[in-house]
Amino acid sequence: MFSLPFISLSTPVQAQVKPCHGRGTDGAVQSPVEIDRSAACPGTQPALAVHYPHSVDGTLLFQDKPPLEEASEHDDVRFVIGTGGSQPYITYGGQRYNLNNVHFHGHAEHKFAGQPFAPLEAHFVHERATGPKGYVVFSVLVDAKSFQGLSQHDRLIASPPAIGESRSVHGVDLRAMLPESHATYRYTGSLTTPDETGTYFQPVNWVVFNQHAKAHQNNIQSYRSLWGPEGNHRELQENDPEPNIYSYH
Repeated sequence: MFSLPFISLSTPVQAQVKPCHGRGTDGAVQSPVEIDRSAACPGTQPALAVHYPHSVDGTLLFQDKPPLEEASEHDDVRFVIGTGGSQPYITYGGQRYNLNNVHFHGHAEHKFAGQPFAPLEAHFVHERATGPKGYVVFSVLVDAKSFQGLSQHDRLIASPPAIGESRSVHGVDLRAMLPESHATYRYTGSLTTPDETGTYFQPVNWVVFNQHAKAHQNNIQSYRSLWGPEGNHRELQENDPEPNIYSYH
């Protein structure tokens, strides 16, 4: 287990800085959103810790949602966590959320104000283990780089299976897929692809990492070419009121 240093697990929630007022809402909004670092509020949300084993097995799936047999904006390549071995999970506000899958959108869905969209965004989807349905999603923006060797992101996007098909992948290091800096921005939003009922489920607790990860530019280009120029991302959403966004450094 390792805890993200931007939150102290020993600090009671009630002892944290009170949220800023008058800027927006703490209620769930539609995602994705643009994040203005300069307008972010001091972090006040529940404690969070990450429990990822060093090596995870699973299935790499090119998910095919209607319309079938053709790539659409709701399809993605995802690493579905296997049921054997140690289950990766997080604790958030004292509750357990199991990591269900890691999937990718191109270009990125979230955006930092004053910066262009990153070419790719990875979503780590954690689902509440017990009780009502709920999600905590890590958002990691991925830059295209030319470098020797492959990142753990490259392992999942370099040679995806055909649409609707899957293959086994072994020994994925989920920790290495998170940026070295664990500074993040958090808000309450929605899913960015429809769930099985066709709706964008709310509420979703979003944790957007400030620092970007890396993947080889050739692999990112190949991934994005699966969709063409339209990509497989949801556009930025206009919300009124806009969400309060909290920073953790």
